[in-house]
Amino acid sequence: MTENNRVAVARCDGYAAPVIDRALEGLLIPLGPVEKWIQPGQRVAVKPNLIARKKPEEAATTHPLLVEAVVRMVQRAGGKPFIVDSPGGPSSKGLLTAVYRTTGMSEVAARTGCDLCLDTTELVLAHPRGRAAKQLTVLKVLAEADVIIALPKLKTHCMTRYTGAVKLMYGAIPGLKKAEYHFNLQRLEDFTQLLIDINTLLKPTLVIMDAVVGMEGDGPTAGTPRKAGFLLASPNPYALDYVGSGFIGIHPESLPLIRLALEQGLCPPPEQLEQVGDPLPPLTPPFQLPGHRQIDFDIPGPLKRVISRLQPKPIFSPELCLGCGECQRCCPAGAITMADGQPRLNLNQCIRCFCCQELCPHKAVRVRQNWLGKKLLR
Repeated sequence: MTENNRVAVARCDGYAAPVIDRALEGLLIPLGPVEKWIQPGQRVAVKPNLIARKKPEEAATTHPLLVEAVVRMVQRAGGKPFIVDSPGGPSSKGLLTAVYRTTGMSEVAARTGCDLCLDTTELVLAHPRGRAAKQLTVLKVLAEADVIIALPKLKTHCMTRYTGAVKLMYGAIPGLKKAEYHFNLQRLEDFTQLLIDINTLLKPTLVIMDAVVGMEGDGPTAGTPRKAGFLLASPNPYALDYVGSGFIGIHPESLPLIRLALEQGLCPPPEQLEQVGDPLPPLTPPFQLPGHRQIDFDIPGPLKRVISRLQPKPIFSPELCLGCGECQRCCPAGAITMADGQPRLNLNQCIRCFCCQELCPHKAVRVRQNWLGKKLLR
């Protein structure tokens, strides 16, 4: 077995600093010493999941104490860590500052002396190996880092069903460029291939997953926190996602991400995948998944409108909505308008990316599907 086929597991029962430090130390033993991954003087991008302005207890973002433990690990190895991400919505220093503050990253920086990256400069890179895109617009600071340590959060996802290591790197796409890619790649398989392309262009050196408390249900932001009690790590994000998705009760090869990664030789086949460290028993009950399914192809002609009515759709809660307009600003298809302080959806324009649900700061958007759609599209 090669180390690229290896996924390490360590039990971690909570977010107390000594508990995380002990779990992180045990996690890395079967993967090799820190010095194997980080050389003195290297610029190390620590890339957590900072999807939006969410508090750590909401379980939508990577917990700050895990980020702090990794930052200190990098510093002990002589690396120069900086925390970086591009949340959904417009790119601005003001938005980034607010996200860093709410997610606890500002406190991590204050305690460790680690830099918080506010540089939103874009860089267009050619990607000859790319299948969905032959060039990608990415954050310049990520592209120029010597090492990328990716810190995903274990969650369900209303569009992709599961989000973990590979999906995390969508945060390398700056701000509203994410919406542009969503609009241009509406089929789930095409969008999934884009995620793979990002990872083959900006390959993380090491991935460490926060699976201490994950999110089930209508993730990645509007679901329910669920304690799982583990950290997972691997140099291979596809292998980690194979193990992570299976852990929460999803058959890994039912996910387009895993199927495509296996076909392209990026994910080791299950008989070659080596799980080391603490045992990882299946969760009982498994994570609750989003309660809808959708057809992943475009149907021309008169049937398109019929199928559209069977597909899941976002529903806006008048009780929870404060009329902030964030859903309108982040909609890739321009399907949402604001009228009398409330969002209005043009269903025929909706591409079912559910960015509105993902980025609503008030959890005022739910994804719903009628009973016939659920029955026919399951």
